[in-house]
Amino acid sequence: MTQCVNILPADFAGRTLEPKVQPTLSVRFGLFDVDLVRGIVTRQGTRLKLQDQPFRILTILLQRPGEIITRDELRQALWQAGTHVNFDGSLNAALKKLRSCLQDDAENPRFIETVPRQGYRFLAPVHQVHARVNVTSAKPLVTATGTDEVEIHLSMQPEFSAERAAELQKERRKEQSARRWWDITLLTIGILFASWLFFFIIYPIPHPSVQRMVRITNAGDIDETGGIVSDGSRIFFRERFGERWHLMQTSVEGGNAEVVAAPFANTRLFAISPDHSEFLIGEFNRPDDEMTLWLWPVQGGAPRRLGEATGRDPAWSPDGSQVVFVHERSLFTVRPDGTQLHEIARPNGQPHAPAWSGDGETIRFHSENGGSNGSTIWEMNADGSKLHRVLGRGTPPVSQSSGQWTADGKYFLFSGCQNGDCNLWGMRETWSWFRRTNQGPVQLTRGPDSLHVSIPAQTGSRVFAFSLRSHRELKKIDPETNGSVFLMPTLRADEAVVSPGGQALLYVDRPGGSLWLSRMDSKKQLRLTDAPLVAAAPRWSRDGKRILFTGVQPGHARQIYILSSDGGGLRAVLPEGREGASADWSPDGTQIVVSMRDVKIPPKFGIYLFKPQTGEFTLLPDSRGFAEPRWSPDGRYIAALDESKHHLVLYDFQTKEWRLLAEGGLIGIPYWSDNSESIYFQDQLEKEQSVYRVNVVGSQPQRVYSFGEVLQSPAHYLFNGLDASGWLYVTVERGLTDIYAMELDLP
Repeated sequence: MTQCVNILPADFAGRTLEPKVQPTLSVRFGLFDVDLVRGIVTRQGTRLKLQDQPFRILTILLQRPGEIITRDELRQALWQAGTHVNFDGSLNAALKKLRSCLQDDAENPRFIETVPRQGYRFLAPVHQVHARVNVTSAKPLVTATGTDEVEIHLSMQPEFSAERAAELQKERRKEQSARRWWDITLLTIGILFASWLFFFIIYPIPHPSVQRMVRITNAGDIDETGGIVSDGSRIFFRERFGERWHLMQTSVEGGNAEVVAAPFANTRLFAISPDHSEFLIGEFNRPDDEMTLWLWPVQGGAPRRLGEATGRDPAWSPDGSQVVFVHERSLFTVRPDGTQLHEIARPNGQPHAPAWSGDGETIRFHSENGGSNGSTIWEMNADGSKLHRVLGRGTPPVSQSSGQWTADGKYFLFSGCQNGDCNLWGMRETWSWFRRTNQGPVQLTRGPDSLHVSIPAQTGSRVFAFSLRSHRELKKIDPETNGSVFLMPTLRADEAVVSPGGQALLYVDRPGGSLWLSRMDSKKQLRLTDAPLVAAAPRWSRDGKRILFTGVQPGHARQIYILSSDGGGLRAVLPEGREGASADWSPDGTQIVVSMRDVKIPPKFGIYLFKPQTGEFTLLPDSRGFAEPRWSPDGRYIAALDESKHHLVLYDFQTKEWRLLAEGGLIGIPYWSDNSESIYFQDQLEKEQSVYRVNVVGSQPQRVYSFGEVLQSPAHYLFNGLDASGWLYVTVERGLTDIYAMELDLP
């Protein structure tokens, strides 16, 4: 091909011609443009679809326009040596597709002519677009023009050859192959992602569930505060016999329970070591006291002290190298040989029942809520750092306790209570990438009995729980003649208070927590409060016209409420930021005495005098740590209990001092006689759970009535007041507390 350029004589005489280079390999013929690098054919800017083989034929023809290209040359260019193919048919088909793309006619060709028995020839002129040019000769061909310009004819060669075109075609095919591979990869990823998302959303991991629930014991009088420990084949628990507690054992499959020959008169079994060689035990006089901690061989023998450790709720680490326990309001760890005893955390509330995660890196425990009813599960690292709540505020259940991980660590199981009704709850701890996981708490059981769950770590997906079933009755007993009268044969509450005139009864419905009023002479009953308010500790005013009680709503501190006996005028009386535990009326009804504390900085409860009309309150001197205040009918004294409920104390408004009146194992709520000369109380840990009377002048307590004979049957007697003639009001709870085993499905 030859091109023409015009150049001034001065340029030609003084310099060597160096035309600019354009790297693009693109040609044009007729209305068509061909990009030889990218393999694109366009007609007036519109891209045409042309397959690879027809395009390669077009490339070869465009390199030698006007020349005959033989069929053999095309065969060698299109197919490598040794390739077995129907050459004639394939070539004819490719040429047919090429002519169709160029809208050419083999009979009357404009672009591609068939030369019979020779080959093919490209007819149309071919122009390079921005082609690279080379000067092949320094000798110009000069033609005079009669002007100051000289026409120079230079021989130009196109900057592409058959080899270069083949190389570019090969690179283009590689790019197309890579692009197709990438498209297929993206499509595959998209399909897999869509499938995973569909499966993730539509088919979440099922909730855990209880598959079977089997009764293990038939004692009916098991002490649920003693917990349950299992070594995989046996379960150990505690029963009360008079003023002593016996350690019991039975098979995990159920059967008769046997007394275990324990080393102490009152032995508490807390846990078994991971290698099942030693028990963690405690020695106690009162079940709620802190205990000296001991290690006791499973095969029997003398126990040994766990160093200087004294406290409650010890638990082994998974590798058996440490024991965590509660002492006062702190968490401690100690080595099994008694060394390295140190405090690791001191939470705001009172901690209970610490438990280790399976990897030994995390400890969870439940703590009494400072600003609401019940308790909350907390978590921290094994060294005490990063202490935080496990569940957010307001997340059900309201009260959470007694937690333990399953053996595989997938679930955390705990006991949850709402409105006094306790059940088993579960919470998934591990995340699944394949299926949607609900990591919030899930309720696994729903009555009909109240379940207080104890979860031995060695039992995997098997959980043991105390099932509490009870039937309550209210009766009146004459302590002189032992005569009795049933006032209400069926009572749905564990708190009942008779009105001053003996005509009406206040009680709290369980598990709902509503306060009810019932008339003694009829079956008429009146609901005084509704959910979500949970009532407790109701008290009549002296004239029987108003009612005082402790109430709590989810997420709020315990509050003291007042309402009229017909159910109207309900109002909270304590100021914001104060929590009240229990209260009583003054004789004239203008004040209340209340056990109260500050919510934000929760010190011990103190005894306050409070005026509901004005909001004024005064702390009685030296009353921190006292609870259950009761005002004497003459207004001179206030009786109360200390935190341990070991001591009954009395405040005298004349002397402005507290003094000790009586001591006991577990003293119940005190009740005044009508003449304000004596106080009645029950010692619930005394062998016969007797009711005593003590005079305010300081005499020794005298036994008024003993429940010794009736305690032989599975029943509990709770003293809750006396009438003007000295008869005792008693709630009889004929309860059955047994152990059940629950088989869980934990997907």
